[in-house]
This record gives sequence, C-alpha cells and structure tokens, in this order.
Amino acid sequence: MPNLQEGWDAALADEPDDWSHLTAEVVLVDPERMEEAALLACSLNPWHGDTWRTGLLRFRAARTQGYGASAQLVRGVFGRLDTAGIEASVRIVSSLAAVAPVGTQGPTF
Repeated sequence: MPNLQEGWDAALADEPDDWSHLTAEVVLVDPERMEEAALLACSLNPWHGDTWRTGLLRFRAARTQGYGASAQLVRGVFGRLDTAGIEASVRIVSSLAAVAPVGTQGPTF
C-alpha cells in the first residue's frame, strides 16, 4: 500500500489542472487508530461517519478558491500520519473545476 502522501499526489494527478476545491476521504486500515489519526489531521477540519469507529475521515481541500485546506497542507498532514505509521488510503469523492463564482458565494457540495 502506498503511503498517504503518495496516494494524495496520485489522486491530484488525476484531477484537471484547473480544479478548484474537492471533498476527499481517508480510510484507515486499522479503525482503532481513528482518534490518533483525527488528532494528527485536525488542521484539515475532518469529519467522520456515524461513529468514531468507522475508520473514515472526510475533509475538504481548495486550490484556487472555495473552502478547505490547501493541497500543500493536506500533503504535510499526510506526512505526519505516515510518520506515525497510520496506514490508510485516500480518494477524492467529489471535485469542482473551472469555478468562477462571480456574484455568488460559489458552488456547494
């Protein structure tokens, strides 16, 4: 299994060059490490499923505009998770590209 930083780089490589913001999720191999992972990833403002024991954290990231952590911050947080030995995978759930919110507050998910 690739580490989270590599997984993040691969996920972003599949996005269009003009992606604006996205929702992603991290799935832990060991859900028992959920609290530790959430603490290390707190700067991403993650949210979880119905319970803390699902092993699933979701977060939002933004590149040019919109709400979410920067792609560089996400990569740094994933480095902390990798260093702590927390095995997980990352995938992009939804993303928006070519967004130009003129006269609006922008799109919502």
